[in-house]
Amino acid sequence: MRLPLALLLCLVALAPLRAEFSGGAPAHPLFIAGGGHVAELTPQGETLRKWRVGNVNDAWRLPNGNVLVADGAAWEATPDGKRVWEYKAKETKGGGVFSCQRLPNGNTLIAENSTGRVFERTPDGRDLNVIQVPLNEKDRHQTLRMVRRLPNGDTLVCRSGVGIVELYGPDLKVKWSQQVKGLAFAAVPDPAGNVYIALLDRIQLWSPGHELLWEFVGKDSGLPIKNMTGIHLLPNGNLVVGCYACGPRDVGAFELTPRKTVLWRYATPKRGRDSHMAIQLLDPAIATPNR
Repeated sequence: MRLPLALLLCLVALAPLRAEFSGGAPAHPLFIAGGGHVAELTPQGETLRKWRVGNVNDAWRLPNGNVLVADGAAWEATPDGKRVWEYKAKETKGGGVFSCQRLPNGNTLIAENSTGRVFERTPDGRDLNVIQVPLNEKDRHQTLRMVRRLPNGDTLVCRSGVGIVELYGPDLKVKWSQQVKGLAFAAVPDPAGNVYIALLDRIQLWSPGHELLWEFVGKDSGLPIKNMTGIHLLPNGNLVVGCYACGPRDVGAFELTPRKTVLWRYATPKRGRDSHMAIQLLDPAIATPNR
């Protein structure tokens, strides 16, 4: 899943373009990342802002309006495209930085797919709380995907190529591990401690006791849904899902209820093939997005 790196890393203006929503529309703006860009979309599908990036795997719209992006490096930029912070991996074989998260203490959680290191980067350039994940020697491109620090201090790590999601405690030791069939791209916990895992063709919910509690399979929905990589769990229990490498007739993003009802979906047919590796519903009432 390699895309050519964009050479231009700046804010660009778009010609008028609307995403095509079906079955309704999201209640709030969307932030999407993939296909060489990150962008904010209105609930009507209009593009508010767009940043050109490299091979983006993870991104956040921060509360201050800036964006935090992992596209081989990790960096933060203002709405007008000014780069205000950056971390570059020394080793880039395998893709460099594939995941990032700004933490409440001001540090940035970083996952280096190229080295298997997961760590906090301080604003003054120190690396703290380093977790060393084994490299996937069969395919270095598939060592890590999205990594998340939870409010209790635990860290969820998606080891994509080997199909394992691990939970590390504050002591940096594995306290829970779940084997899955497929590439583990994203994992988020629900309030009960169960974990949603995005596996491209499906999303599963696993209990702490390794019981499969729930599963949504894209092909069973009757809609052209595939390559599910980004998930945002909303307070009402719904999932907002982003899809990688979606064609003009595919579903690019959608909202899913626990009963597996698709509330809305959209595609961008005028762009042709597009990607939404990461997705965030920009609801101002959600102080800390669970994604």
